[in-house]
Amino acid sequence: MICWDRCGESGQVGVFSRYEVEVLNGYVAGLLNLIERRGRSYDLVTTRSGQEVGVPTELLDDPRIMAVLKGELGRDEPDWVLAAGESQCLREVGSSLRRMASTLPASDAVVHLHSAEDVTAWLRSILCFVASIESSANEEGEINGKKVDSTVNWLVGLSCSLQSAAASSAAGW
Repeated sequence: MICWDRCGESGQVGVFSRYEVEVLNGYVAGLLNLIERRGRSYDLVTTRSGQEVGVPTELLDDPRIMAVLKGELGRDEPDWVLAAGESQCLREVGSSLRRMASTLPASDAVVHLHSAEDVTAWLRSILCFVASIESSANEEGEINGKKVDSTVNWLVGLSCSLQSAAASSAAGW
């Protein structure tokens, strides 16, 4: 169980096990790798306003990336909406993942989130991990023969406890 406590005006401090930090680092690195690989397949197009945007040139065949997009842009959105928002969405998710990575400790298991933006990045990243894991599981809820329930429950509990601690801090408790 991760314990969060208030740290400053809008920050949080969490105490993890070293193993939990390693697991989170692995999730960040894995999902960031997927997003960056997808981003390398984009063509840059200049809009009328002169802004360069990435446009997917290949069909999206990775269920993990699709799950992230649907989680961010809407589960019921048609494919063309997901494609139109993909580049911007994945850029923002990548930014959240990099921000989360910057807060994960290198030598101990105490996490310091210094701002509301850090908390938001963590919450967004955790939801993306859950979506990615659930999209990879088979009908029995397994990946490579291992149940994902405990991992998903741990991530959801982590998100809920951080959200609750942040809400308590915002309320001035």
